[in-house]
Amino acid sequence: MTEQPILIAGAGIGGLAAALGLAQKGLDVIVLEKSSQLGEIGAGIQLGPNAFHSFDYLGVGDAARAMAVFIDQLRLMDAMTGEEIVSIPLDEPFRKRFGNPYAVVHRGDLHGVMLTACCQRQDRPEGEQRGAQL
Repeated sequence: MTEQPILIAGAGIGGLAAALGLAQKGLDVIVLEKSSQLGEIGAGIQLGPNAFHSFDYLGVGDAARAMAVFIDQLRLMDAMTGEEIVSIPLDEPFRKRFGNPYAVVHRGDLHGVMLTACCQRQDRPEGEQRGAQL
């Protein structure tokens, strides 16, 4: 019996990340998307250190870091008075402790990184490790 591909519904960041992870395990993956075009949607998102650990596992960590903006400090402000309630340092000691930065990225840029990685897996010659198909 031949192995059937795994179908993933949706080519958003989550669907593409799932496809990359499964393809790395040698599984055939087909990503289905109802939109006729893949493109930029959404706005900025915040990423903690664990997100970058996940990106490293998927093989897109360097590309994600290259387009991210690293944040050195989070500040919680009182909406009524404008006064600072608390400040959380996220600079080099934080990055060293957690092994990765806290950052912000545009959702469309991160989606592009995932899409590029999936397309590169798809383009591998027959007989090499199987991958994702869009």
